Amino acid sequence: MFNTLKFFGVAICSLLPVLQATAQQFPDASTPIKIVVPYTAGGSSDFVARIVASRLTESIKHSVVVENKPGASTLIGGDYVAKSKPDGYTIFLLGELTNASLVPLNKTLPYDPTTAFTGITNLVESPLVVAVYPGFAPQTLQELVSYARAHPGRVNYGSAGAGNTLHLAGEQFASVTGVKMTHVPYKGASQALIDLVGGRIDVMFDLPQTPLPNILDGKLRALAVTTSKRLDQLPNVPTTAEAGLPQYRFTTRIGLALPAKTPSSIVNYLYAEVVKVLADPKVIQLLEEKAMFVDVSASPAAYDTDISAAVTRVTKLLRDAGVEPQ
Repeated sequence: MFNTLKFFGVAICSLLPVLQATAQQFPDASTPIKIVVPYTAGGSSDFVARIVASRLTESIKHSVVVENKPGASTLIGGDYVAKSKPDGYTIFLLGELTNASLVPLNKTLPYDPTTAFTGITNLVESPLVVAVYPGFAPQTLQELVSYARAHPGRVNYGSAGAGNTLHLAGEQFASVTGVKMTHVPYKGASQALIDLVGGRIDVMFDLPQTPLPNILDGKLRALAVTTSKRLDQLPNVPTTAEAGLPQYRFTTRIGLALPAKTPSSIVNYLYAEVVKVLADPKVIQLLEEKAMFVDVSASPAAYDTDISAAVTRVTKLLRDAGVEPQ
């Protein structure tokens, strides 16, 4: 018995240097790191991923590439990452609110959004713009609230689909103000925007870069931005607080996560490198030009806490709104 225990003790001790070396060797030169984006190329999330991938490649002297796997409200990309080997080479670009909405919107899922990933860090935070078409009667945010109260259910707002950030922003607006509006889901924000410009829907709560050209051309009217600071791109548009609705503040966040059970040494390495990239003034400027603001997590554990809290918050919001899982 003693000899057997001694053998295993010696064997385990002999393995420790190997295990430590494995962690230290990440990333291996022969294997590129993939950032999986669950959206089509060209959108704001894809833009963030490509900036991070490019700068990480330069910083760590290792190939970091973006792979788009859109569809099924991010489930295709999420499932791919969730079932990937937890070795640090497959990273998920995680939209905090969209990920959180998967639980209350679906009776069955291919993976559990609350346990399938281990967070690296949040990357950016973005406000939304409340925009209406010029022929719509309300001229201010307060007038929109008054109009919606006087016409319950008759104000239509568009989104990129049930559970999408734009939908959640509309539901929170309704919850905070006590108004009743009608949600009109589209397959994408660009399709909703076309109908907003055409006056077929009344309002959108959208990321600034999508409606911005139409706002600047006078084809849409911006009532407010949903954060505490005005946007440089829309200096004359008030914040929701300035517009008389301080209780309505809404932002969306994008971060990076790995498959669950990824070794902490790899998680911490990637966290440190990503945070370093996001501290670069040139990166900060590129993001702010798109109305996206660097907002890194205090630690990977802190980001995990945020992801979990978002699920609880979004589940309550959708349940209170009467949205049932399908």
